[in-house]
Amino acid sequence: MKLGGFGKIADYKYIARAGFDYAELDIPEIVELSDADFDGLRNEIEECGVKVQVGSRLLPIAEPLFFKEGFSITDHTAYLRKASERTSVLGIDKVILGNGKARSLLREEDQNREAIFIDALRVMTEIAAEFNQEFILEPLGPKYSNYINTIPEAVDMISKISRPNFFTMADLRHMVWSKESFDNLREYASYLHHIHIDYPLSYPERGYPALEDDYNYDEFLFALYKSGYNGTLTVEADTPKDWARAYEQLLVLMGSVKIDNA
Repeated sequence: MKLGGFGKIADYKYIARAGFDYAELDIPEIVELSDADFDGLRNEIEECGVKVQVGSRLLPIAEPLFFKEGFSITDHTAYLRKASERTSVLGIDKVILGNGKARSLLREEDQNREAIFIDALRVMTEIAAEFNQEFILEPLGPKYSNYINTIPEAVDMISKISRPNFFTMADLRHMVWSKESFDNLREYASYLHHIHIDYPLSYPERGYPALEDDYNYDEFLFALYKSGYNGTLTVEADTPKDWARAYEQLLVLMGSVKIDNA
């Protein structure tokens, strides 16, 4: 399993130095860079050698979008294309749509307008595919969104669009807040192409997971190992004071779980 650190562009060098296998960065921040600053980031990544494999928060939008009157995905295709073009140049091959507020339902009857969201997902997956990227729909807990909260709900969306680059992921925090069974990690293993983990009991703070936490990570990690998952796992947490120490405590936590005991 590859272990990644999550942060802003300014955090990249610290993530790389700490020992993580890859970095997960914010897509809107990358899109907003000037051409000169983007070239600088690309050079930094090439010189460092630690890949930026995952891009999160696809859209720079923190308010309802998809279910607003007059919404059209065509108004956003230029941005989406630039996002995929730039991130693919940096080596990002997994693009995540979280954006819980943007996709939230404004009213209960918006569920009847789901076709609008499905069409938007179809366009987003097609653009990602043009740049050889996986498009990953993230289930979000009820504190973050009122729409697509669990892995089965995300898989239902995937089945409606049926694109070979369309997948979902699991986030410990959101599974805990949605009271979702960890059995879904095994049941829907073929759809899972990314994992997020952090200390899940605080809100909105997101601490780095550690063996001494007042939360037992065993059940989640056991189910993950039993599923056969061997892809990317990012600690999506607040910026730690000491990146190296945060990475070391992650290694201790991951190493404490033995698949033979699951």
